[in-house]
Amino acid sequence: MKTQLLILLCFGILSMNAQTTYNLDWYTGIGTNADLTIDIGDTVKWTWTSISHTVTSDIGSTETFDSGFLGPIGSTFSHTFTLEGTNPYYCEIHGAFSMSGTITVQNSLGIDDNTFSNFNMFPNPSNSMLHLDFPQHITKGTIMVFDVLGKELSTQKFEATNSVEFNISNWIEGIYLIKVTSGKNSQTKQFIKN
Repeated sequence: MKTQLLILLCFGILSMNAQTTYNLDWYTGIGTNADLTIDIGDTVKWTWTSISHTVTSDIGSTETFDSGFLGPIGSTFSHTFTLEGTNPYYCEIHGAFSMSGTITVQNSLGIDDNTFSNFNMFPNPSNSMLHLDFPQHITKGTIMVFDVLGKELSTQKFEATNSVEFNISNWIEGIYLIKVTSGKNSQTKQFIKN
């Protein structure tokens, strides 16, 4: 019964939204600088408030993205960030001095080990079962599963247990992010379904 409920929770709760979407007005002006610090899986949406811009990742960016040329006021471009790191970007039309910024992506789940010990996830990669084991002091919390684009696929609460098992045989092959939250602390790990 618990396994059936777990499977239903894993596949029955689907959402097409990333964790958080940040909106940036994108306009030209000397020194325009649009910097943000976000978490893995968050989306940034740029909205053109003047005509003729691009949003293009710069050299050294952790992720590569490019809106292409978009002209009309009100045009938008969105990108979901899936890797921890720094992502400088600029408008190819106006240049880095007029329009640029940096999106810093942090692992929101990276917590001080004194307050939240790592959970164990095995086997990784796997094609049939995924086991999550928690430290003894973690007996309740929430497990969230995200795809590589940061879309939330499921949320499941656990209580009075130090381990949870997922049947992943029906998951599509690829990379997933597993986020465990207990109280105010959380941690995310990457999982590969093969």
